[in-house]
Amino acid sequence: SGEGWRIAGGSWPAADLKYLGPAPRLMAGVGSDARPGENPERTRADSLHIVGVDGSGGGAIVGIPRDSYVPVPGFGRRKITGALALGGPDVLFATLRDLTGLPLEGYLLTGFEGFQEMVGNVLGGIDVDVPHAIADRWAKAYFESGLQTLTGKDALALARPRKTVPGGDFARSELQGLLMLGAGQAVQTMRVLAIPGLIEGSEPWLYTDLTAEQLLTLSVAVAELDLGTVPNIVVPGRTGSAAGASVVFLSDASKAIWADLADGRLEP
Repeated sequence: SGEGWRIAGGSWPAADLKYLGPAPRLMAGVGSDARPGENPERTRADSLHIVGVDGSGGGAIVGIPRDSYVPVPGFGRRKITGALALGGPDVLFATLRDLTGLPLEGYLLTGFEGFQEMVGNVLGGIDVDVPHAIADRWAKAYFESGLQTLTGKDALALARPRKTVPGGDFARSELQGLLMLGAGQAVQTMRVLAIPGLIEGSEPWLYTDLTAEQLLTLSVAVAELDLGTVPNIVVPGRTGSAAGASVVFLSDASKAIWADLADGRLEP
């Protein structure tokens, strides 16, 4: 803000001290379906995840199916994907806080173009172990199973299939979580000192209500996660119909997941 700089966090091993912001950290990660030229803050939210960091190397990624039928403040019950288009990030964030009951710290949001740019040009690609072969002409997604290095275009394609994968909306949300883990691994490979440059490179594509301090300390905290132990799950539910549309009704088991996530991680 033009006021100089100050220490926001750090690690001092000789004194056995570390501070990377308050713990736990609970954030909303949002991918809108905005195409180039559209406003990512006013289109549907097609990727919705709550990311937890417990401050001790543990964390979790919990996906929310985009067709989840939930109360949207000021708009009644409807698909959660429409909350962003109806009222922007504030309404979507309020919807997520009401749904989860968690003290979410903030949100990170991008659209199609931003996602491709950050994966492809800022991170230089990411490695993802694709769980099964995919051939989806609607998403233009064609993948063999196994570990693959994805470009930004590839990553966007892998984030979108739901018509041709077993599990539909639930499977797509799980694939999106795998992409997030791949991005985290890419950052860890570059190491912590690369993070300020990665944030700067992402700035044109990233929408957030976090302060610079929150964004920096969160990024470093994520870079210090033991990613191999971070669960990537999707809250359970069943498909059905409401108001003439196909929707997902989240099960009561989702409440237990949110309660478990309150400390920034999920128990095995």
